[in-house]
Amino acid sequence: MFRNLFIFLAFSINSFNVLAAPSMYQVLSEGEYQTPISVMKQLEANKGDMIVAFDMEIEADELIYEFVIVNLVKQQLIETRIRAKDGAKLKDSSKTIAADDLDQVQAVKMLQRKQLSFSDLVSMAMKDKPGFLLEAELDHDLAISYLELKLLTEMSKHTVAFDIDNLRPLPLLKWD
Repeated sequence: MFRNLFIFLAFSINSFNVLAAPSMYQVLSEGEYQTPISVMKQLEANKGDMIVAFDMEIEADELIYEFVIVNLVKQQLIETRIRAKDGAKLKDSSKTIAADDLDQVQAVKMLQRKQLSFSDLVSMAMKDKPGFLLEAELDHDLAISYLELKLLTEMSKHTVAFDIDNLRPLPLLKWD
């Protein structure tokens, strides 16, 4: 009997927490915050730095943007966390570019040859696509440099791939 009561209470508390926490879609559609593109443009003003990835999360009821920036001259990857509400920088950390980062470096070089910024590419890839930007990341695979986006609508989350060289959407490959 006590076991059943405990299970019921545990489930009720978990259900309450899920209901109490706002969804990412609610936060993005109702909140007042700087857009990811505007924050990207501010970060891109620092010459020599190129954004290679963007992500967001809700932490302590605040929307936080996370960026990974590469500086090829210094051979560094910089991770930056920014509060979306006011653009305040919360944390920076850096590391030396490692072998597993070389795919992103190759995509950055392609972006530089095209004389485009990360924010320009994200804007192109999102053109005429509904939803909020959740994630964006440069990558290079199968001899193609591309941008992968995750977009969120009220009904679903979907992924878009965008070819950097040809500046057009790519079909997504799926494996069984």
